Amino acid sequence: MLMPSLFRSRCLLPVLSALLLPLWAACGGGGDAELHAAPASVLLEASPSDIDDVASDTGATVLRQIPGTDVYEVEVPPGQSMEQFLALLDDDVRVLEAEPDELLDNPEGGASTIPAGTTELAASIAFQPELLRIGLPQALARSRGAGVLVAIVDTGVEETHPFLAGAVGPGGFDLVDGDGDPGEERNFLDDDRDGLVDEGFGHGTFIASLIHAVAPAARLVAFRVLASDGIGSASWLAEGITRAADAGAHVINVSVGMHQQAHVVKRAVEYARSRGALVVASAGNTGLESVTFPSVLSDVFAVTAVGSNDVRAPFASFGSGVDVSAPGVNLLGAHPGFPNGTARWSGTSFAAALVSGGCALVRSLDPSLEPNNLQQSLEDASANIDPQNPGVDGRLGRGRLDLDAATAP
Repeated sequence: MLMPSLFRSRCLLPVLSALLLPLWAACGGGGDAELHAAPASVLLEASPSDIDDVASDTGATVLRQIPGTDVYEVEVPPGQSMEQFLALLDDDVRVLEAEPDELLDNPEGGASTIPAGTTELAASIAFQPELLRIGLPQALARSRGAGVLVAIVDTGVEETHPFLAGAVGPGGFDLVDGDGDPGEERNFLDDDRDGLVDEGFGHGTFIASLIHAVAPAARLVAFRVLASDGIGSASWLAEGITRAADAGAHVINVSVGMHQQAHVVKRAVEYARSRGALVVASAGNTGLESVTFPSVLSDVFAVTAVGSNDVRAPFASFGSGVDVSAPGVNLLGAHPGFPNGTARWSGTSFAAALVSGGCALVRSLDPSLEPNNLQQSLEDASANIDPQNPGVDGRLGRGRLDLDAATAP
């Protein structure tokens, strides 16, 4: 059965047993197929002056407006299938765009990579070799990210973890449960029927710890858009992004992915950009030349992963849509699911976290930087890794993250 928190009044995923459909893991690296619920609502873009008339004429019910956009979540009218309703909307000139409220996943979903608990101390997170290799000690002598707010749009963040004590501030939100507590939660059920239980639990906390290690003076805020199996919806992701922008985030880390594009997320990214926030996203763990959504968007800073030798990680997605690479193999981070509070984990999600932290360091040095300039600063300072990657050279972005060069006077 599906976790109760997903059966909210919005009815995002009703009647699971009747609607389960097999889908390839959104950003997972091949392997196990997952079972996900079919979307039960439509995301409809229309002007505020038209939406009520559209709903009245079609018999649909408007459930809510996605903040920062003219996109509305609409319940499919009784007696109509999703396909019939979308076909009806397609002929309505008042409707600019209509799409199902698609599902999303974290790139480490579907067992593409899984965390392993360690006996290492959380204090070691900030001193692991991969952070030394990207020039963090030199960068921290110049900037610690003060004055920068970084939002983590993910599975939530366990703010009571010792490594994150005092780093996570108020103002976040839980889109899964619909409340103001975006902490990590687990339900001990295999909601997506992939043979794993709560495989997404700890993902957001792990990311937060890496950002905090890179930019210890930056403020963090969490927006929970993924449940404990790492599953969420396009509308949750979009709202998480716009809420983060409205909270004043300068950098928004989005280590999630979808199997197809979602117009509502594109609108949310555009809104965040207009508010001065840079969205950093993981390129995906498909291992293929195919950058996943939303990192494929031109307004998103797309990050893929390399190993300790600067060679592309076998699981890492690559292609012309990648903007920069960063370490993402066997990283040490905070994880609330293990006795010692730490884990080793690999994935493009965690490479993106290092870049988000790097963005905080650079923006702290120059608060006037707009998103385009901030991204350009890190790209221009990256280290060339084409010689180490014959066959995929030019498809791992401008190079590997170099924080020493990025923060140099």
